Amino acid sequence: MNRFKQTLVGVALFGTLSSPIWAADLTIAVATEPRSLHPLAQALNSNHELAKHVFNSLIEPDEKFGPTPGLAESWSPTDDPLIWEFKLRKGVKFHNDTPFTAKDVAFSYELVPNVPNSPSTYKRRTKKIAKVVVVDDHTVHIHTKTPYPLLPRSLSAVPIVSHTVGLETDPSEFNNGKMLYGTGPYKFVEFVAGDHITYTANKDYWGGTPKWDNVTIRWITSGPARVAALLSGDVDMIASVPTTDVANLDENSDINVSCDQTARIMYWSLDVSREYADHITAKDGSKIKNPLRDLRVRQAFNIAIDRDAIVDEVMTGLAVPANQITGEGFGGHNPNIPMPEHDIGKAKALMAEAGYGDGFKLTIHATNDRYINDDKQAQAIGQMLSRIGVDVEVVTQPVSGYYGKLRKHEMTMALIGWAAMTGEASSVIGPALRKGVRNNYGRWENPEFNRLIEGALGTVDMEKYDRLLKESVAVAMADVPIIPTHYQVACWASRTGLEFTPRADESTLAEYVNKK
Repeated sequence: MNRFKQTLVGVALFGTLSSPIWAADLTIAVATEPRSLHPLAQALNSNHELAKHVFNSLIEPDEKFGPTPGLAESWSPTDDPLIWEFKLRKGVKFHNDTPFTAKDVAFSYELVPNVPNSPSTYKRRTKKIAKVVVVDDHTVHIHTKTPYPLLPRSLSAVPIVSHTVGLETDPSEFNNGKMLYGTGPYKFVEFVAGDHITYTANKDYWGGTPKWDNVTIRWITSGPARVAALLSGDVDMIASVPTTDVANLDENSDINVSCDQTARIMYWSLDVSREYADHITAKDGSKIKNPLRDLRVRQAFNIAIDRDAIVDEVMTGLAVPANQITGEGFGGHNPNIPMPEHDIGKAKALMAEAGYGDGFKLTIHATNDRYINDDKQAQAIGQMLSRIGVDVEVVTQPVSGYYGKLRKHEMTMALIGWAAMTGEASSVIGPALRKGVRNNYGRWENPEFNRLIEGALGTVDMEKYDRLLKESVAVAMADVPIIPTHYQVACWASRTGLEFTPRADESTLAEYVNKK
């Protein structure tokens, strides 16, 4: 199919549909069932997208993760860079008719690391908080351990729970609906494990009347089965449209497909630390020093990789070429970084200049069940590097155990997928490339980069933060410790008369479904 463009495309799925008659009810099929309905149990998207129907956060992220007012009407750092003030919305009630106040905010952030019998991975979003001070019913001061410019973005992911829930409530009390009351646009009706969850509109919602009277979300794990349910009219919309189906959707207008770039970057990590890498030898099998420590070799790899071919042929057009951690429209995107120009001749010249004109042997690693076409990506990269004299062996494996091996530095060049879940570059480039962090798989070190990223994350002056972050991205990309290839694209499909506004976090939310 044609390369993805950031537009909404009306297409058809293998046939025609009867003319729909729209009621005020909506049924959506998604691919993954939640592990828990407790809104703070685990920061998985399958859990989080359900929670967002019932609960709000202090700050609500827009389609590109930009912070917008939620339960907090305004926020800003005070004169003390360790204290942020949040002014809360008045007149908001939980679904059980109790008023929302600052006490609920303090309780929610206390609950995050204390959810019983849960990994409670939302604590990554609150770990910078030292304490929450209730100033009055509608004002809170959040004290951070260090100056932290990303506090608003971090809190945008954390649902606010009523203090009446209590710290000791077992997560099962949310699954049965007893404690499943928030301030959000929809109220819980029923949950049938393995099948569906149903909500009804919160007519008193502070954000205005919800778009739908009733919303049912079904779990259909099979991609073809989701497509079949859409075509038969069993559901009105599906998430996670299989890429193999999107390629056949060009000619018929009975289905609307909505696609957009996500916050997930795909890149290759390079071992630039060890003098002798485990998976590199001379072509005769003899031991050689690690060529990836030479910038010229990394530059050669970077331009030997044909990003357009990966997007068009491997990803069937459903991706966007990448030259840095975040794409246009996301925080930290540096418009001054050029897209590497595919140039085999120049790549060969760089290899020769570095003393590797005859190439070498290299084993690269990738998952085969985690990312879209991950094994095909690896095969394509192997073929591209072979054109500059590198004999590549491709080894793929299930994601189980993959990242454990990476953290033990058992791979030399490996495929990584990482979503910038704060909607800006530091949430990836910091933990991926800062000195000494466990996800810096290639153990790259650059003092200037560390100075810049630490400076960006150590100020609440947002202009300074933005400038230093963009500079840190430029320094990193120039030294090629990783090779970004593309940003993933996600697609949803709906029946005629509906249109979905895609979100970069890949969440499927009923309030983003509109009647055309």
